[in-house]
Amino acid sequence: MSLKRDHNRRWRRAPEKRPDDILDGALTEFRARGFTRARIEDIARHAGLSKGTVYLYFDSKEDMLKALVRRSVKPVADSLKNIARVMTISLSGPDDGKAADILRAMLLLAAGRLADPKTVSIPLLVIAEAGNFPDLVEFYRHEVIETAINAVAKVISCGIDSGEFRPLDAQLAARSLMGVMVLQIIWNGVFARPDDVAISPEKLILSHLGLFLDGARSQSED
Repeated sequence: MSLKRDHNRRWRRAPEKRPDDILDGALTEFRARGFTRARIEDIARHAGLSKGTVYLYFDSKEDMLKALVRRSVKPVADSLKNIARVMTISLSGPDDGKAADILRAMLLLAAGRLADPKTVSIPLLVIAEAGNFPDLVEFYRHEVIETAINAVAKVISCGIDSGEFRPLDAQLAARSLMGVMVLQIIWNGVFARPDDVAISPEKLILSHLGLFLDGARSQSED
């Protein structure tokens, strides 16, 4: 199919499809040029729309980045929240020993989702623009980071209450567990060299979680 015919088909695409087309174009431009240098007209071109039509759906590039967070990253945090809400109901007795398994499942889920280069590029964009757009940082913290940390902390708290874990600060412990994921995102996006041996997010999470669990388990678990 020629580029012209494909372009015409996208112009005729149903209006409800246009926001996703625009966001796809925005992500392409943000990754290629950076958030600040990306232009609305180029995003519109990727979406097969006019620049004016783009503004019918999004007021600015900041709105597009927030929408990308809601589309690709917030669902990861929401999944952790849902797992914590459902699974902590089962942590009712001192001999259940389930908190570690739930933490492992939650962190592996997050690591797997964040292994997608398109998804992981979104928090990198937020970090890169933190100094210029503090409202984006606050938005990301509220929508993603706090949701994820609170979910993990809830499971840790249940593990403490059941006697599986020794008494500790659940919020600090959750920040430690989630922090290794943030470090991996920054490492791969900023510090990695072409000749580095790739480390899967799952392998890193399991290594860090093992260290955490060795220190967190109560003496009665030994």
